Amino acid sequence: MGTLHFHPMLPETTHDEQSRMDFTSTLIRQLDAVIRPQLRSVYNKAVEPKLRRTMNREPNRHDIAKAMQAVDPNKLWYTLRTDAQDMMYRNAGPMIQRQLPEMIGKAKKWSSKGLGTLTLDPALEIPRYHTAVDIHRKPGGYHTELTEDDVLAGAEFDQSITMYSMGTQGPNNDDPGVSLAVWVKQNFPDLKPKRILDMGCTIGHNLLPFKDVFPGAEVHGIDVAAPCLRYGHARANALGVEVHFSQQDAENTNFPDGYFDVVMSRIMLHEMSGKAVPAMLKECHRILKPGGLMFHSDAPLFDEMDAYQASLRHWDTLYNNEPFMATVYELPLEKMYAEAGFPKASCFRAHVDSELRRKTNYDPAANRAGGKFFLVGARK
Repeated sequence: MGTLHFHPMLPETTHDEQSRMDFTSTLIRQLDAVIRPQLRSVYNKAVEPKLRRTMNREPNRHDIAKAMQAVDPNKLWYTLRTDAQDMMYRNAGPMIQRQLPEMIGKAKKWSSKGLGTLTLDPALEIPRYHTAVDIHRKPGGYHTELTEDDVLAGAEFDQSITMYSMGTQGPNNDDPGVSLAVWVKQNFPDLKPKRILDMGCTIGHNLLPFKDVFPGAEVHGIDVAAPCLRYGHARANALGVEVHFSQQDAENTNFPDGYFDVVMSRIMLHEMSGKAVPAMLKECHRILKPGGLMFHSDAPLFDEMDAYQASLRHWDTLYNNEPFMATVYELPLEKMYAEAGFPKASCFRAHVDSELRRKTNYDPAANRAGGKFFLVGARK
């Protein structure tokens, strides 16, 4: 599961480049799926008893994260995992840069095939919560353009997500999208969507499956990162899927009122500031038709897990440049959905089974998702 299916927009790799990427994926798998779970026994045996004696109360996630930072095995994990994250970009970035002119040419060629549309907005102000840090430690983040018609960030995302997910999102990196689309069709049979929107779509991994599952629907994806949208549009054309990509801020889109039957996102919420999330939810309500479905799929909220599990997000927040993760996973989303205009009784949570795991029966411990995708949704 660790190698991408070939599609014409993929950069070419030498034997050594592919070997380095395979090594990085294997290292991340060992660190996240094998070594990190063992750290819980370190906490249970050595750290938790001392915390309870010292504090005389139930330790919270902040207490646990601080205490574990002083433990040598956890220090080593932090060091290795941070270096492995940087290793992804040290491997993928130069490999793409050496063939960037050719890749830009391929993107123009495939985009000219005429499937779907690509609308960019050079005047769009990229939100500061997106530009203030290099999200995921990716140099320059996802929005930075190195040259005219740049596609590097999109191509890099295509490669790095394979290494990061350890191959457990399938050879097209689309298992979350496939699983969510199938879930929508199975659980909302009355919903016959004519238009579907994916907010924060990056290059469309999770968007294209919605076109496959709902072939009659008009499918849209928005993102603030032009290099990712260019690559995503070319990739969609190369794969023969009609999708409409546009460069927009999810807090304030240019779509008419009531335009969509489904508005969704996958792993976008935790990249947004606490101030931006309510604005985005109000925008979802505005552009959704009466009876339409909105859901946002991300890692489970902190109230879905115990304090130790929640403390594991400390690395992501402080060392993987995802500063809003700790804030967003504590948000009362159902309450915020209601404040945005959605009927409180229509709000729900779900843990969606992975279609890839159903078909391949891979070990659910192989990645953080555990063979399921969490979401919080509502109907208008």
